[in-house]
Amino acid sequence: MKLTKIIAVLLPCLVAAGCSFLDPLPDGSYNDDNYDENAKLLRGYVDKIYNDFIPTLYATNYLLGISAATDDAVYRSEAAAWRKFSNGTALMSGNPFTSKWNTDYAAINYANLFLQDRAGISARYLIDLEADAAYRKTMQGSAFGLRAWYGFDLLRTFAGKGTDGNMLGVPIVTEPTSTDKIDVESIRRAGVDECVKQILDDCDSAYFYLPDSNRDYPGDPAQNLPVTGSVRYKTLDRVCIDAIRAMVWLFWASPAFNPEGDVQRYENAALYASRVMKHKIEREGSLTGGFNPLSGFKWYDCNSAEIVWPSNFSKATDTEKCCYPLGFGGQSNIVPTQDLVDAFPMANGYPITDSRSGYDPQKPYEGRDPRFYAAIYYNGSSVNRLSNGAKMYTFKTETDGADAPGGTMTLPTGYYIRKFLYRGWNSYDQTVQPGYRCVHLLSWTQMCLIFAEAANEVVGPDESSTFGYSAKQALAWLRARKTTEDAEGLGAAGDPYLDECASSGKDVFAALVRNEWRVETCFEGERYYSLRRWATSVSDLNAPIHGVKITRGYSGEEVFDYDEVVENLAYPSLWAPLPYMEVRRCPNLVQNEGWESWR
Repeated sequence: MKLTKIIAVLLPCLVAAGCSFLDPLPDGSYNDDNYDENAKLLRGYVDKIYNDFIPTLYATNYLLGISAATDDAVYRSEAAAWRKFSNGTALMSGNPFTSKWNTDYAAINYANLFLQDRAGISARYLIDLEADAAYRKTMQGSAFGLRAWYGFDLLRTFAGKGTDGNMLGVPIVTEPTSTDKIDVESIRRAGVDECVKQILDDCDSAYFYLPDSNRDYPGDPAQNLPVTGSVRYKTLDRVCIDAIRAMVWLFWASPAFNPEGDVQRYENAALYASRVMKHKIEREGSLTGGFNPLSGFKWYDCNSAEIVWPSNFSKATDTEKCCYPLGFGGQSNIVPTQDLVDAFPMANGYPITDSRSGYDPQKPYEGRDPRFYAAIYYNGSSVNRLSNGAKMYTFKTETDGADAPGGTMTLPTGYYIRKFLYRGWNSYDQTVQPGYRCVHLLSWTQMCLIFAEAANEVVGPDESSTFGYSAKQALAWLRARKTTEDAEGLGAAGDPYLDECASSGKDVFAALVRNEWRVETCFEGERYYSLRRWATSVSDLNAPIHGVKITRGYSGEEVFDYDEVVENLAYPSLWAPLPYMEVRRCPNLVQNEGWESWR
């Protein structure tokens, strides 16, 4: 089998990602003529995507970096690539999304190697015939599903209006690339609609081959028999594919990519999200100790019932080192903004701008949404030892405090990230060890938010007969559930503001949904993509970013000043730029609008 067909993907992408064409090779005896004769090698292509590429793209700190390119967070260093990208000073060599382009296409190439000429599904992996048949189908489905996932990752990152005035997606790649021949003239971006069709086709193929649920709870026994539970931990299944479908349909339904307002796209997004929700509630919820939408969960807990699809698990402390202040053994690289803090409502559910909320701007941290305390460190908050509750550190962000804005190792907003961080971690306390954790690539939270947004557009907030749930119910589950530290949710004893928004119609409820997206998924990179699919112009993205300045009054009381501008978002375009070197090499690869000089 000669892999000489030239398709629209660049060799430099694969090289830059650190991936040779036939890596991993068990020895030096295989090449592009005979690699398909080795089952171990074929299996290695899929395993490499799971084990190498996913951790690279979905490391916590990378997601935090994307968040720092929005109004949710900011980098301490003015030289950081994400900060330059968001304030309009990025150089052509400093595109922070270049690594995503490279890695996504490298992962797709490995999937294509496995899929070409049905080589992967035709190989023999296991001695037991029944187990081998199930395993081959699972691997084939994984290859299609992973190609869909990375294709969507490329699309939502780089889709946009090209300098030619057309809405464009990315080059579609469905066959392996040749390492020695690249026809740069043939490399073109497909339209957004065409890209979506390819991704959904791959989802359909994945769904055909994959088991119902590759996990430690009931699925179809006939589907799951040899490959359930921890044996195939973190691999795709039909539940995951439905979740990916929901994400794709919502993206395609959003204003930026749906100018004609095709409601069917929202309907499909709601349908697939509801299927995942139904599985979580009815199947996983039927188990003793299984999924409960009102139970608390720990972000990045490898065993959380919240998970639909997890990344690899580890005990790395990179996130703690990145986010904690110097006095707690961290580097204080990324910090939350006042704008994000203001998005959290009060404990009674009302936004701080509502007179009924009880918000006091001179006592801003009292009576807030429990999710605020789980996600943000603020002046006076503390970190306690898990073993005995002893206080290990208290944040002091007021003027002259140890963590106050303005120092060489402190951030400018007066806040620190708490979400994701192992609660008992302190590099200066050698008795404290972090536990295993992972990134929730697909989660219950995402499905509820997708469903709430989409179902509201189709049938409004309260109607439940169409999909089995109402948009209001999906938000109620999120707002009422316990936090990571088992604190009662803000809607546990009733949620009058949610009721009010639901009764006020689609537009009011849609605004609440968008704020819930922000609060629930803060620091997960979602806001960057959500803002762009909702926006109609670049002005919707650009705004000043605020912090808080805390001083002491004559009587020793804290005085809060919220007018501190710490950064100005100044994107030249609504769309992300394609990597400069790719556009430069390929004369027919159209750059996105606003980045004309990157050519």
